[in-house]
Amino acid sequence: MDSYLNHLLDADQLAVLEEVERATRPSRADLLTARKERSRAVQAGEELALPEETRRIREDESWRVAPPPADLTYRLVELATPATAESAKSAMSSGTDVWVADLEDMLVPTQARLLGAHRVIHEVACTRTGDAEPGVPTLMVRPRGLHLHESHHLVDGEPVSAPVADVVPFLALSGQRLVDNGTGPYLYLPKVETWQEAQWWDDLIGRAEEALGLPSGCTRVSVLVETVHAAYQLEEIVHALKERLTGLTAGRWDYVFSYLRTYGQRSDHILPDTESFTMNTRFLRTYTDVILRTCQRRGVQAVGGPIALAPSGPFDESVAMTHARIHRDKAREAKQGFDGAWALHPALVPIVRLPFQGRDDALGSRALERRREHTGAAPPVRVNGEALRDVSSLPGTATLTGMRTALRSSLTYLTGWLAGEGTLTMAGHIEDFGTVELSRMQLWQWMIHGERFAEGPTMSPLLLDRVMEDEVALLRRRGAREDLLEHAITLLREAVVSEEPPAFLSLRAYDVLLTLETKKTQDPKTTDHPAS
Repeated sequence: MDSYLNHLLDADQLAVLEEVERATRPSRADLLTARKERSRAVQAGEELALPEETRRIREDESWRVAPPPADLTYRLVELATPATAESAKSAMSSGTDVWVADLEDMLVPTQARLLGAHRVIHEVACTRTGDAEPGVPTLMVRPRGLHLHESHHLVDGEPVSAPVADVVPFLALSGQRLVDNGTGPYLYLPKVETWQEAQWWDDLIGRAEEALGLPSGCTRVSVLVETVHAAYQLEEIVHALKERLTGLTAGRWDYVFSYLRTYGQRSDHILPDTESFTMNTRFLRTYTDVILRTCQRRGVQAVGGPIALAPSGPFDESVAMTHARIHRDKAREAKQGFDGAWALHPALVPIVRLPFQGRDDALGSRALERRREHTGAAPPVRVNGEALRDVSSLPGTATLTGMRTALRSSLTYLTGWLAGEGTLTMAGHIEDFGTVELSRMQLWQWMIHGERFAEGPTMSPLLLDRVMEDEVALLRRRGAREDLLEHAITLLREAVVSEEPPAFLSLRAYDVLLTLETKKTQDPKTTDHPAS
């Protein structure tokens, strides 16, 4: 198979990739099986709890993570965008402290886009110097998650895991250059559920470093805390990565998706419209408190959740209201104790930065102050399982309007994603694949429990089809490609009406994408133009 990796890596680097894949493949399969078993246990009524076998790690007050490298000192604002040339150019001039080049939820994984992404990342890596000044972007790469695979390249007849396909090329192409420039290769690990998965990532990275001749431990990582399971094993996850870890980040809307995926079968865990509750609600506030207290106790930087609002048009009253809303959200996180936060649009970088800005000068930044405050022993982290599960006090209810919005955003995004668009701006929000995952799981939960909407109707396959018909007609009037729209309809409807929903719709969408990509390469009249 002539994969993009054959054009990206030389023979020795490809051999390293295949070596790392063979070494990590069996344990990855075991971890994915363990995920399924945990899911079945929770659906059957078992409650998540702190692992008894790792109690000594939690109770040991002596250990801390390694100090962060100089160019990850300032993380007041981190800009996460697709790994494209256009996004890289905007990020480098945005004034952000970190650019997160996303290979997961924001990038459509076609051959052309993945090839272009790695080339862009390498170009940016060659310009990084380890500068510790605020506003000088440090490069971080977000690889795809443990559950994803890369079918464009086979090892022993099986697809290589997406993490190996993303991490090894990054380290092979840019690792030594970054080290020589006084910085290093930095990764953002997504969707980690357990400390065993954290160990798997550490093993993957360590094997790649050794095989590529990189200095041991030069690759530093941060972890996106975006799964329910991780909240119960956060100190253990930190401990497994303690020589590499620099930060924990609250991936809050992916966390809500994980909540639905974990508890969706249970009638006492039904969520209202996600627009109707905020981060101050109990189960989300408890989740962020666990992240923050773990960071304070173990010397880790705490990074707040992403802002998906998108500025548009000239500065007017609506834009001013958007800015004020962002400022309030980030001011709450700064007051709570976070060192910084994510932005998803370069225009929002100064707005996100302001609440975390130091009181005196750049060298007195809040990030440095907070780290000095917490170098001593902090109180033990109390994980309140009841509070993490409690959605009984959430304001709002399920609504027909919320159902329609979820359908519209999912169909619009899926159609665009299949056409190669990794991010879309809809109704003033920047959306990625996480939008679809959250929306379709919420629709499925309402369906499986026959939820009655505030307007009166009850969720059912018949109601779903009627409303979907309206939304499809709207998309057709807006010029959606008919073949892609039909695929989007099938993907979404099957996920919503199935008795057991797919753990990740992205896996099914990827299979459709591969089919479309094959047809495109067989048609000489079509070409693939890399996009976000």
